[in-house]
Amino acid sequence: MHWYILGERERLQSGEFVAVAVAFNEMEATLLRDYLREQHLSAHIVPTTPRYPLLDKIFIWVPAAKLQEAVTLLQTLAAEWWEEPADEKE
Repeated sequence: MHWYILGERERLQSGEFVAVAVAFNEMEATLLRDYLREQHLSAHIVPTTPRYPLLDKIFIWVPAAKLQEAVTLLQTLAAEWWEEPADEKE
């Protein structure tokens, strides 16, 4: 998992949108954006995120009014991704 949910002090805001999470590669940024869109949130990524060695972050943006909903959904997603696989040796 190469992404994380931004803490309250880390969140950037631009107009009516707020950055809710950061991914470190385009594939996971796209997966996060698409997951939020499937949940009827207007999520976006900005393809022009700077590509400097220490700033290789892709921000996932959502409407500020939907911030808490997006955080809850991403927490659920993170928990699902971190679950141990079921033991199939039985």
